[in-house]
Amino acid sequence: MFSPFICGWHVDDAGFWPTTFPFQGINAWIALDTIPIATGGGFALSVKSHTADWRFEAYKLTGSTFTLPEGGYSDAQDMFDKRGEGTCNIKKSSPALHDKIEESKRIYDVQRGDIILHTRWLFHRTVPIEKDFAKKLNRKKEKVLYRRYSLRYSPSNAILTSGYGTELSTLYNPSLGGKTLDSACDSDGPWYPKCWPHVDEIEFETMDSMSEKITIEQEKKKERMKEMKPFLQEIGRQHRENMFSNSPHSRKPGAGTTANIMKIKNSEEL
Repeated sequence: MFSPFICGWHVDDAGFWPTTFPFQGINAWIALDTIPIATGGGFALSVKSHTADWRFEAYKLTGSTFTLPEGGYSDAQDMFDKRGEGTCNIKKSSPALHDKIEESKRIYDVQRGDIILHTRWLFHRTVPIEKDFAKKLNRKKEKVLYRRYSLRYSPSNAILTSGYGTELSTLYNPSLGGKTLDSACDSDGPWYPKCWPHVDEIEFETMDSMSEKITIEQEKKKERMKEMKPFLQEIGRQHRENMFSNSPHSRKPGAGTTANIMKIKNSEEL
């Protein structure tokens, strides 16, 4: 199924990184399949945006980690009331800023196995799939799956966010909020295993013991996502209204479509 939804210019906020501003980190964006520019579906970066003079305005609009209140959010309502227009919606909330960011964009002709490394604070967005992508790939009669994977590397002294959220470690033990990643691992096991300059052998040996904790907290995360779903659906509804109202072939009122919104998407089945 072809889906027009993309996530607009953003940095990965507290929903992706469990740490408070201004801790640094590195994203590793890995292509498991070749994603040609001609078909869309790839990855765009805004070069030098992590130092741009407009970046704090963009943080506020997207509700990034920079805007996280002290002590975090109290519940889903509080989160969506205070996080601006949402992670993906700069184009809607500030078309002028969106156009400014577009001026510095770089889109990559990604080959299978390529890895794009960038600072946590570099603005990036997904690229929409071309409607005739299957024709361009000469694969009209089969489904196409574009697979990508994202890893995040954070310093061990980064501080976990407090309050309402979906981070597994703080769902398991809310008292970890406000502590460093190192402290969380010392007290509750390797939620954030050490990977540089070498793997911690003791952590490696205790990895299996984390599986039960992770399974339990994944169920709790599902419950949190259910609580957040109405708010995400409303964002999606507004996105569709904006998309169709700006289309030269806008539909009549009441002729809307449905779409699924995911906070993070490692693949798109088309």
